[in-house]
Amino acid sequence: MRYLFSGGGSGGHIFPAIAIAEEIRKIDKEAEFLFIGAKGRIEEKIVPSNNFRLETIDISGIDRSKILNNTMLPVKFLKALMRCRKLIRNFAPDVAVGTGGFVCGPVIYTANLLGIPTLIQEGNSFAGKTIKFLSRKANKVVINFEETKKYLKRKDNIVIISHPIRSSLVRTDKKESTEFFGLDGKNKTIFIFGGSQGARGINENIDRVLEELYRINVNVIWQTGKSDFEKYSVKYRESADKIKILEFIDNIDKAYSSADILICRAGITSIMEIAFMKSVAILIPLPTSAENHQELNARSIEKRGGAVVVLQNEAKDKLLLNIIKILNDDDLADSIKENAGKLADPEAAFKIAGEVMKLIKKKN
Repeated sequence: MRYLFSGGGSGGHIFPAIAIAEEIRKIDKEAEFLFIGAKGRIEEKIVPSNNFRLETIDISGIDRSKILNNTMLPVKFLKALMRCRKLIRNFAPDVAVGTGGFVCGPVIYTANLLGIPTLIQEGNSFAGKTIKFLSRKANKVVINFEETKKYLKRKDNIVIISHPIRSSLVRTDKKESTEFFGLDGKNKTIFIFGGSQGARGINENIDRVLEELYRINVNVIWQTGKSDFEKYSVKYRESADKIKILEFIDNIDKAYSSADILICRAGITSIMEIAFMKSVAILIPLPTSAENHQELNARSIEKRGGAVVVLQNEAKDKLLLNIIKILNDDDLADSIKENAGKLADPEAAFKIAGEVMKLIKKKN
């Protein structure tokens, strides 16, 4: 069978697609896959590195900060539709899967027009514009949170399955994982990351508290992203015995495993990986995320006792206080771990793969 996947613009949309495709590959040994992503985006690196074929279309999302930059979007969208039609006709998929991001809009829309069964997956608490639009015609809509239903007009095609995470994540020994980064395994450790591109707002707030963390013998593993790496690696060069500053971390499972606390954004893929790894997290939602979906994600987890939320505009006053509180309260940390773990379903990708394959059987 031939499986078409689309999702991109960030790791949060690509990794779920790869997780589902990997499960299908285990079941259907002869499966053929095609991913369609956005030209110039991170999927150009991630998809081929996971041994899947990728084609790209020239498409971009709405620029909310500079409205005039959107004047060419209708033309881009029409060209993207034409390119999608050609790619889809040539590949002739049996089913199409969309995991969010603006790129999956024209792809899944075209697949629907061509009569191909479609499944879309939304991990965020708040359904994005693309998913809302596509959900009206999709054969199956997979959501992560019960509360997402209220944002979707059609209800009869909805199924609730936890957000899928990549199969490469495995918890390893904490002491060994910490020492992998050249740090003392006896110290408490904090892992900070802002997603695959880094996060300036998080980095600036970590910079404010790093001197104090160093003073109280806390290890820090800090993925700064490309744009801030040189600045902070130079600034904290003399503190490398406790502070490891990295542009990007390939062995993220080791970073997760080493950490007593994680500090990160509230993208749903990061949240569900934290839940799967049963980690203690302080979430700092991206304040400019579309429809404020990151804060909605974070609040959904917080009300279940699975994380601590600190808004970016409050971090200057509250971040260090929350770090110290968790480091000094093992009962609190254990409670957060237990509650976070309840949110994850290790079988999620397998279950969604099953829903995808059901659509093919129904078609045939």
